[in-house]
Amino acid sequence: MKYDLIYNASQFVKKGFGYVIGLDKLINTSGDSVLRFRPLCPAWESELFVVWKKYQVFSRAASIYLKHIQSELTPD
Repeated sequence: MKYDLIYNASQFVKKGFGYVIGLDKLINTSGDSVLRFRPLCPAWESELFVVWKKYQVFSRAASIYLKHIQSELTPD
């Protein structure tokens, strides 16, 4: 099965319909959650990209968030 939203896939896992391969910390796997994260061995690595339209008009909150991401990801 292929999925686009890991939350929806996690609901199938909770019902016993299989497993999900995904990135850590996208769904709650701590505390009293019935879900657990297990890293693959050997580890699989993937690059992540933040992408937006070139002339996108952002809300104030989205603009602040984008500036924060850019400041965190820009090398010193």
